Amino acid sequence: MSSRAFILCLGMSFLISRASAQTESDPLIETLLETIAENKEQDNDYSELSERLYFIRENPYDLNTVTAEQLNDLVFISPIQAANLIRYRRENGDFTDIQELQLIDLFDWSLIERLLPFVFIAKHALLERRDVPESSRLEWMTTYGRILESQKGYEGGDSMRHYEGAAYRLVSRLRYYSGNGISAGLTMEKDAGESFSFGSGRYGFDFYSANVFLKGGRTVKKLVIGDYSLQFGQGVALWSGLGFGKGASISGIAKVQSGLKPYSSTNESGFFRGIAATVGLRKFEFTPFVSFRKIDAALIAGDSLQSTSISSIAESGLHRTASELSKKGSESQLSFGAALQYENKGFRAGTLLYQTHFSRPLQQSETLYRKFDFAGSDLINGSLYYNYTWKNTYSFAELSHSFGTGLAMIGGLMGSLSKQVSAIVLYRNYQPDYHSFNSQSITEGTGVFNERGLYAGLHIRLNSSMEWSFYTDWFKFPWMRYRVDAPSQGKEVLTQAVWSPSRQTKLSLRFRSVSKQQNDDMKNAVNYLVVVGKTNYRFDLSYKIGRSWTLRNRAELTRFQKDNEAQSGILLYQDVIFKPLGARLSGNCRIALFNTGGFDSRLYAFENDVLYSYAIPAYQDSGLRYYLNGRYRVGKAIDFWLRYAMTVYSGKEEIGSGPDLISGRSKSDIKFQIRYVMK
Repeated sequence: MSSRAFILCLGMSFLISRASAQTESDPLIETLLETIAENKEQDNDYSELSERLYFIRENPYDLNTVTAEQLNDLVFISPIQAANLIRYRRENGDFTDIQELQLIDLFDWSLIERLLPFVFIAKHALLERRDVPESSRLEWMTTYGRILESQKGYEGGDSMRHYEGAAYRLVSRLRYYSGNGISAGLTMEKDAGESFSFGSGRYGFDFYSANVFLKGGRTVKKLVIGDYSLQFGQGVALWSGLGFGKGASISGIAKVQSGLKPYSSTNESGFFRGIAATVGLRKFEFTPFVSFRKIDAALIAGDSLQSTSISSIAESGLHRTASELSKKGSESQLSFGAALQYENKGFRAGTLLYQTHFSRPLQQSETLYRKFDFAGSDLINGSLYYNYTWKNTYSFAELSHSFGTGLAMIGGLMGSLSKQVSAIVLYRNYQPDYHSFNSQSITEGTGVFNERGLYAGLHIRLNSSMEWSFYTDWFKFPWMRYRVDAPSQGKEVLTQAVWSPSRQTKLSLRFRSVSKQQNDDMKNAVNYLVVVGKTNYRFDLSYKIGRSWTLRNRAELTRFQKDNEAQSGILLYQDVIFKPLGARLSGNCRIALFNTGGFDSRLYAFENDVLYSYAIPAYQDSGLRYYLNGRYRVGKAIDFWLRYAMTVYSGKEEIGSGPDLISGRSKSDIKFQIRYVMK
């Protein structure tokens, strides 16, 4: 098939799918989220990103008006590719044919196939749609879920560890989009074990988040009243909300800022609450902000009210027990500052300055490895950053200072050596006494401090069906860390090969190895460091059967070694996805077998869930896990989702510990979701 016919067929297929199944779950979006989440060994709330991608798919960008910032929202487009599209349009005029995408430098068929669901050409009859853009849209969605087995925390006993509420989790979201740059959102959440009640300072749900967002003005480009996030530079000084790290896609290692945006996640930390705006004047943008919100903290009482201090800040957002409730909203945090940046022809430079104030001081930890932890009630962060796109290269850097303490910096260069080969090099240096409460830069450790590292990555497209990625990351920790009683170092290596012999079949092989230093397990007066290594081998196969069925397989092996002790683990799973075009009913299921030597050889796998929800559970010990997801559409406005999952362990009589303890060898959960969309 010629490239011209290929692009034409793709355009027709996406036109048909949009017209017939606007609210369908999208395998492409699910694949993107899995790529982002695969190296995160914890559950994060990806609903904000998922919601944004689904919204763009249903309200795609016009190729003749889309900006580089909007293209970067798609996460799979690199800064170089976004700049190339804008430059092509500037030099050649408006797009008149979707096939022009293949004329853009570094746009191959794989990228175009991923891009097409999110873009259209308003003037082109083939892709012009009656329902784009929407004049307005109102969406309401509620999700109910719970673990079906009885857990110890709901049975009474220890008053400080007893769960006060019911065992279900309830999330309700309300979104309004006007179609002319005005939107509003309300998110309400009750976690499992939290009380849903009124009176005595309780207002039903445990967590509320709301905002009103205006954008598109000539001078006031953005305005948020309520909850919002801020993302500038490379995240060294100021990056709230969801952030990404290392992964198989090397282009994602360079952060692309989105500045000010409304916050819509259920994460109860890592956001701002107040008012913020972005004001534009020619090539300058100025973003002032102020935020005040209550946070959870453990307090230590002194001799007087004035001497009470904070021993730790809690970020879990869980308020189930008397102990957790005692920390809820016990401290207030005030943040205010501004960012100023200049942008012109692919060059952006900016500076920001902001202060974080706590109503009580944070207490200095007496633990030696935490010697450099922040102490006090006020912290000022300043930063200088830039990024520059020139032809097929993208350079970026940020230098930040926490006033009175340390420095942190990061810098890198990304380049396309040819149409088939791209590379990136990144260096970072975060001093042990650098502090920021709102940073999310590239790290191997737990935060942006006490780390130096050099990252190098390479991506090669061998031909139209094969690609290979590789990166290595060398890192050092100048000061002690948890369970590491001396300066230490380590290395990570990842390589992945992907073969797509057809649009129906995709095969990938991955190798990942991480080695670090850690205290030995000998009970000596002095702890000595030993090398701890973990190696993973992964095989993935995905293939479509007809138009409605997709099968996915994975086999993954891991080996953990510390000194002379070793553990191994294996995970095998089979996915079946049923998604007929335009049908009311669709769904997917998985059955997984796992066997690991213990906690250190646990394995993680991304799981599909109800709309906007995803999970990355740990597969540990030995057993079987399966889940079923189903969706049913009632007309054009109402959708239902149902999910059931169960894990059955072999050789276990109890699961979990403490208040989460379950008697028996099985653990199951159920979710029900309903969504109503009015246009």
